[in-house]
Amino acid sequence: MSREPGLPALLAEARDQAAVLAEILDLLFLAAEGLGDTPGAALARGAMLARDRLDQLRDLLRDARPPP
Repeated sequence: MSREPGLPALLAEARDQAAVLAEILDLLFLAAEGLGDTPGAALARGAMLARDRLDQLRDLLRDARPPP
């Protein structure tokens, strides 16, 4: 019988996935800065904006508590 994961497990998985995405965005930002010029600046800005949104999501996930 298959059992659905509970909310605590789903929150933990979401936090783990967000941490992975944060690392990828950091690497993308560093690579974009290495490109220089306009394309690199645009890519770096996009990575920085995405990281800001991800940080907001991580804050929400950190504060989320499953019901008792």
